[in-house]
Amino acid sequence: MKKYGDKVEVIAINANGDAIDGVQRFVSALHVTYPVGLEDPSTKTYSALTQNYKGSNPFPVDVVIGKDGVITYIAREYDPDGITAAVETALAK
Repeated sequence: MKKYGDKVEVIAINANGDAIDGVQRFVSALHVTYPVGLEDPSTKTYSALTQNYKGSNPFPVDVVIGKDGVITYIAREYDPDGITAAVETALAK
């Protein structure tokens, strides 16, 4: 998403309860430059998410939020073309 400059903000949340060192290895290996937060699987939020999805982990989930704060795209699996299209649409508004 570098091509969008400061028009797009990317963040990630690791919901697997990994220790910080596991996340740091991931960030280093993939040269991630955006913020990565940690989700605790014992929270009510995580529990609510897992109730809505089959399997033990509802992630990965990709979400695009428009400039107006409205969610414009949600996908359960990584789809770079879908994300790009959603970002382009959101920026065009």
